[in-house]
Amino acid sequence: MSSVQEQYTDAVQQAQQAFTGAVETWTKSLKDLAGKAPYGAAIDASAVDPSAVVDQVFDFAAALLSAQRDFTKRLLGTAASAVDATASS
Repeated sequence: MSSVQEQYTDAVQQAQQAFTGAVETWTKSLKDLAGKAPYGAAIDASAVDPSAVVDQVFDFAAALLSAQRDFTKRLLGTAASAVDATASS
């Protein structure tokens, strides 16, 4: 059985990986958008689909919120295990 510290470390690492994935997706979307305009030129607003931008922003927020939910649940589970282990001692 893994220790409380190991469980906590695993939970933190998984949350960080989820967050990193979300940021990478968001960054790629921004780069793709910026890549459509010539260097130094303003982005033509008519070439940007506002609906797609809204979807990307909310998808990013949803991924971030999901990672935070998973992290919090794992943290609470680890804390509950620690409390139970302490109470049993």
